[in-house]
Amino acid sequence: MKKLIDYTLVISEHATMNERRAASFLQQQLCLICGRKLPMVSDSLPPSENELVIGKTNRESADALQVRRSPDRLWEYEIRTVGSRTYLLGLGEAESAESAYRSAYRRINDGAYGTVFAAYHFVEEILQYPFVFSTYEEFPQNPDVRIPNGYSFAYTKEALRAHLPKRLAGAAFYSVPSSEVLDWNMGCSILKTESGKLVVIDGGHEADAEHIVSVLETIASPQKPVVAAWMLTHLHEDHYGVYKRLCEDMSLASRIQVEHFYCHLLPREFYTVLSKEANPANGQVLDVLLGSYTSVGAELHTVQTGNIIRVDEMEFQVLHTPDMKDAADMNMNDSSVIFRLNYRNLQSILFLADAEWICSNALTALPASQLASDAVVVGHHGCGNVSLECYRRIGADIYLWQTGNRFWYGDNGEGLNTHNTGVIRTRSYIKELGARQENIYRDANEILSLPLPIPRR
Repeated sequence: MKKLIDYTLVISEHATMNERRAASFLQQQLCLICGRKLPMVSDSLPPSENELVIGKTNRESADALQVRRSPDRLWEYEIRTVGSRTYLLGLGEAESAESAYRSAYRRINDGAYGTVFAAYHFVEEILQYPFVFSTYEEFPQNPDVRIPNGYSFAYTKEALRAHLPKRLAGAAFYSVPSSEVLDWNMGCSILKTESGKLVVIDGGHEADAEHIVSVLETIASPQKPVVAAWMLTHLHEDHYGVYKRLCEDMSLASRIQVEHFYCHLLPREFYTVLSKEANPANGQVLDVLLGSYTSVGAELHTVQTGNIIRVDEMEFQVLHTPDMKDAADMNMNDSSVIFRLNYRNLQSILFLADAEWICSNALTALPASQLASDAVVVGHHGCGNVSLECYRRIGADIYLWQTGNRFWYGDNGEGLNTHNTGVIRTRSYIKELGARQENIYRDANEILSLPLPIPRR
């Protein structure tokens, strides 16, 4: 492995704004990591040893590197090593023709977002410097930091589709990112009991259904997956989509067995008239989900606050269900059902779904013994909707984030935290509460495969 201080940064003579942003970010962060400002040169200069190549350059042809770029790969990136040269490659391209200027709020798209995310990945994942927590973490300034030999990584739809979970003996927890909607998030938690029964909480986007079924088959192999309990938190597509697809696609549904479907869905008028996201199409989704006994054979259960759902050694308590008395103020996120897992009295895991202020206030009002949990699946993918006081009362040691890269970094193409969904706030909350870096888990780049109880590190 070669020392980081021996590298030179290379960008195109005609670099785009986001390629230059990625290069500038790297130069600053690498100086904090290794204690030296690395030189940055244009690709108009001849190649040299130990180059860190940022974005699209003429070095690709020099190394006969084949890179497939297209406008629909805007959020994708690869990191490749060729000899002594490491490439950070965004796989997007700008649209060929820009429409007339109509709004200052339109995203500026130079096609190179992926290069910025590759730079973030390089610093955070390869060099292990958690720059998003720079307020709370010391920078190392270690001249002996090295770049791994032959490192490669692909954050692409193809790579995420091909990624399957580790098969763990005994009880396990799996968190699965979207392989299809990379600029968004999805909720998909899968739990396996010691005997091999499965519990799914939500499931994710409809487009991810094929992958989720493959994940379930991998976990259950060589048996057919038996989902003893499929629990739905609320009526958003990044949570209900997979289950809806199973209800409508018998070829997929036939590959698994779903025994029970648990939900607390409000009257139709909330989804079609009263909600701030009211849409007649929501009524059609409601019909599909409520008719799932006919389509997939799952027995339907409407849960209430205080209910207990037992699957082998796992005990799920329903801590909160939505109430129509809040309909005037409640959006779809705040219609979430909140589940809490008690695993053998060894560990508790709280699933905050897409909780916003109504859920957050209701949970904060609970007795401490009901709310306190060892681990928490961060609310609304970290989007800042659950209060600091609520997280304080939860008191978790382990934080599980179901969030994509765009949200984690808050980057909408114009800089860190330019996509202000409040994730920066939640990141601050958990650090204020003393979360250890090694107990913060994020599933954007791969499926989290963790034994139960989840180890504290």
